[in-house]
Amino acid sequence: MRQFLLLSIIVLTSCGTTYKVADIKEQKQDKHDFLNPYFSQTNKEYGYRFKITFMKKEMKGNFVAKKLGYNSHRVVLTSDFGNTLFDLSVTDHDYKLNYAMEDLNRKVIVKTLAKDLQAIFKNDFSVDERIKTSNQIILKSKDVSLVFDENSPNYYSELIHLHNNKIKTINQFSVNQSDFPDNILIKHNHFNLSIELSKVNLTSEEE
Repeated sequence: MRQFLLLSIIVLTSCGTTYKVADIKEQKQDKHDFLNPYFSQTNKEYGYRFKITFMKKEMKGNFVAKKLGYNSHRVVLTSDFGNTLFDLSVTDHDYKLNYAMEDLNRKVIVKTLAKDLQAIFKNDFSVDERIKTSNQIILKSKDVSLVFDENSPNYYSELIHLHNNKIKTINQFSVNQSDFPDNILIKHNHFNLSIELSKVNLTSEEE
């Protein structure tokens, strides 16, 4: 786990790849709030196996999330030995650290994880325009880009966070037409950190 403490001494820069949409067929203003279709059922537990990769090092374990209210989720990450690594409560604009293993309890680590969780759990997104390409629909604002396959208009396959039109993070979802995606990949664009989540059936495991 000590390799993840390197996050504490890395200077995170704002440089990154400029976001561009290719093959635009149609583009128009469309201001509205889009409701996040994922993790939407209150008091339902969503279970995943997680793998965090940083600087070619990996940490694996179990990830359980539960929606507690309108824009509130609680997430617990545990090791394969059953030790709690993180216990976080997040809302759209805030978070509370309930517990972190001592070696991982560093402000920059907790803040980075919290922001990644806020991104995938955010209740709704304010968008300004709608873009159509040959095979995708994109809802976009200055802060976010929601990318939909043309055959799946209600569930986005990518959630891209932007800052000054630079890509901060790319969140990819395997769309299965439900609020419980099979796989999620969170990739940071300005430093080498990714989080992979693979769905598990908590009911079957308990049985």
